[in-house]
Amino acid sequence: MKANLERIPGDHDWVARAILARAPQRVDQSFLDSLDPSASLALGRLGVRLSTIALRENSIDVVRRSLLATGLARCLQHDDDRDVMVGLALPWTVTQQLGASPETVFAIVADGLPDGPTSTLLKDFGARKDITLAAFGWEAVTTADGPDFRPLY
Repeated sequence: MKANLERIPGDHDWVARAILARAPQRVDQSFLDSLDPSASLALGRLGVRLSTIALRENSIDVVRRSLLATGLARCLQHDDDRDVMVGLALPWTVTQQLGASPETVFAIVADGLPDGPTSTLLKDFGARKDITLAAFGWEAVTTADGPDFRPLY
């Protein structure tokens, strides 16, 4: 299996980045209503890709953008919580590796989303203490371009 930055297309990152750039500090329903639901795929893909970029750049700010992209994607397309949590294991692990508190970082992003299942999921997941890459089906890999992640299955 290929590493994330190689296997996950970034051809629509520009769509997701434009949405993140105009997202208000506190996302409300009117902002979500302004988004095309098809943008959830671009946001979700960028969210996963940003976890690797955050690790490579040693940047908690990039982790926050990863979480925001993932959160917005889920607000637009309500995926199964278990599927979302598989992806959230990456920014959780990166946050911890960068020496920050996943509980704090996830809560900050969750507080910027509308109250509801997505913000609750982010807060609850960030507060967990049992997260490992392997438990969520990931492994860390080193590529020619730097650290990355890939699915175990």
